Amino acid sequence: MSDVANLPDLASRSSTVSGLDGVAVESLLAGAVMRGQDAQALLRKAGIDARVYGDARAAIDGRSVFRLVQQIQLALDDAFIGFMAERCRLALDMERTLAYLHCETFGESIRVSIRFTQALSEDIGPQLIEDRWGAKHVCVYHTIEGVDRDIFVWFRFIWIFQFFSWLIGRPLRLRGVQLRGPRPVQPNGFDRFAVFGCPIHYDAPFDALLYDRSDLSTRLRHGTLADVQEYNASIPDWFATPTGNTTWRARTEHALVDFQRSRNWSVPIEAVAERLRSRPRRLRRDLSHEGESFQQIRTRLRGELAAAYLLVTDLPITEVGYRVGFSEPGSFSRNFTEWAGLTPSQYRDRYKPDGARLAAASMLLSERTGA
Repeated sequence: MSDVANLPDLASRSSTVSGLDGVAVESLLAGAVMRGQDAQALLRKAGIDARVYGDARAAIDGRSVFRLVQQIQLALDDAFIGFMAERCRLALDMERTLAYLHCETFGESIRVSIRFTQALSEDIGPQLIEDRWGAKHVCVYHTIEGVDRDIFVWFRFIWIFQFFSWLIGRPLRLRGVQLRGPRPVQPNGFDRFAVFGCPIHYDAPFDALLYDRSDLSTRLRHGTLADVQEYNASIPDWFATPTGNTTWRARTEHALVDFQRSRNWSVPIEAVAERLRSRPRRLRRDLSHEGESFQQIRTRLRGELAAAYLLVTDLPITEVGYRVGFSEPGSFSRNFTEWAGLTPSQYRDRYKPDGARLAAASMLLSERTGA
């Protein structure tokens, strides 16, 4: 039944059991209890020994926390697990998820998510403050009386970190986490913020996640409801650093970007395979299993960079073509149109006024060229 770090004899348990302790579990369940739910019943539905509730000597692991949160959300029909005066129904939360799944990059998806949340509830007031180093995702949570606001902030931040890391296929490179609350101390010494892998600033003026600039232009790897359902069904471990299950597509993209930084626009698959310690035939096969081809990836990366130049700069279209390796203007226009479905000038006219797309393009250009 159990992913609970728990022994049959409660009196003989060690105080060094690792994981979220029973006192924190009790706090996590507070919103549900205040709305008439039975805490022990919810724990049992999540496959957790109910005796952990309120016991500082017992603890649960990251997968158990995920399952428990799911059970609270289902019982209350509330993505905010009962901590807000106004609940966020799960159907509405799914609409928000679908909205940012249709985005191209992490930066675009987090902006869409924030705009949706701002329109959804006055109890949560997120905003994204961008600068030359990245973006500060500030969250304002107006929780109800009688609950531990700090455990709710942790829950929301761990969800954001784990889910969006999964969306981009690797861990987010956080520059820091800022928290209004004090450092949480458990008798078992477990650090629930260690998973973020970055400096944690307690007693800060606001709660915020600080995203690295390079992550904002990172493309999403998942984009369907079926993907999300599969992710949830996997019961992710919220205490483990997300691996992202790096794909051959991601590895190939990384290698090609390195070559393109050296202005090698037509690098052959043999050179990329050698860098990835693979063979050309095997790399083609592995990419094919992921629904990709080497040529598609190489063309897409080149097109993305050209698109970024078109939006961020006022360079003549001929010059943009030169910068991405086309010596003939006609060849550039023809290839770009085939990739984007628009001529370079049409693309610039249509998307330059789009602030979110422009910001993402700026980040991509900076990441790819260092400019």
